[in-house]
Amino acid sequence: MSEPAFIGLDAGGTRTRGVLLVGKGRVTSLARPTDGRSEESVLRALLDVIRDLREYAGRLGVSPLGLGVGIAGYIDHERGVVTESPNLPLRDLPLRDLLGRETGLPTVVDNDANCAALAENRLGAGRGCRHQVHLTLGTGIGGGIIIGGELYRGASGSAAELGHIIVLEGGPQTACGHGGCLEALASGSAVEREAKLLMEEGWMPLGVKVKGSELNAADVAAAARAGDPAARTLWERMGHFLGVGMACIINALNPERLTLSGGLTEAWDLFSEPMMEGVSRHAVPLSFEAVRILTSELGDWGGAIGAAILSAEAAH
Repeated sequence: MSEPAFIGLDAGGTRTRGVLLVGKGRVTSLARPTDGRSEESVLRALLDVIRDLREYAGRLGVSPLGLGVGIAGYIDHERGVVTESPNLPLRDLPLRDLLGRETGLPTVVDNDANCAALAENRLGAGRGCRHQVHLTLGTGIGGGIIIGGELYRGASGSAAELGHIIVLEGGPQTACGHGGCLEALASGSAVEREAKLLMEEGWMPLGVKVKGSELNAADVAAAARAGDPAARTLWERMGHFLGVGMACIINALNPERLTLSGGLTEAWDLFSEPMMEGVSRHAVPLSFEAVRILTSELGDWGGAIGAAILSAEAAH
């Protein structure tokens, strides 16, 4: 009898990651570009990855039993509908039913950060704990909450929008329209915004060749590591606000672990110290003593792995 296998997808704005999860955690992964020009092109990208993973499964002699999909945005998990996605042209899309019909596989759909949280809880930095918060740190900030070993989605499925907790009233805005949210102060886009404002005042990052005003968070990290004091200050500011936000989350939920993933964790050496200072200063001591703060063990593949786990758990 072959081992059970499940497909998981993480549909990003530029790249779709897919995994085949076999048995108790054996993972095969692949990635393809996402053509985000239209709803139809996004669906084609998803179906291409599913087809390739099914072909690989056939070579292994296993047949996938289900499909899970993680997408950034507001997801109605119960109905399998993508209500709105900030990175893809998807709105009120019944993705579960569309993919289920096309593939013949039982399909589940959830927020990508929820999937990443589930993956870390089952196979990564949060395994073995029942109360966990996960933050995805990238261009924006997403979140997932595990309570009693299960994902917490809230009354309307929009829980864990942790990037939109307010940490500086009246601060800069993101697309959410609320000034001073965590995403506006501690995300990759926040670092880039502040760096470009400095450049408008004449700052040139040390050791980095910048075309015009084009500057990304990786450039700011390179400048900081080259000894640029302004760049280091930007990362310290980012870490401070991230720590304040994390303290609010710890105070509200008292998790055993708070795990972090996403591209911004590559600058961990630049922001972790002010982050931990912010957490320790603002967290309730009893809750601070109970939590372990860890970076991801699954990296960029956590969302896809979590989507496959979501499908596997739905099948049981």
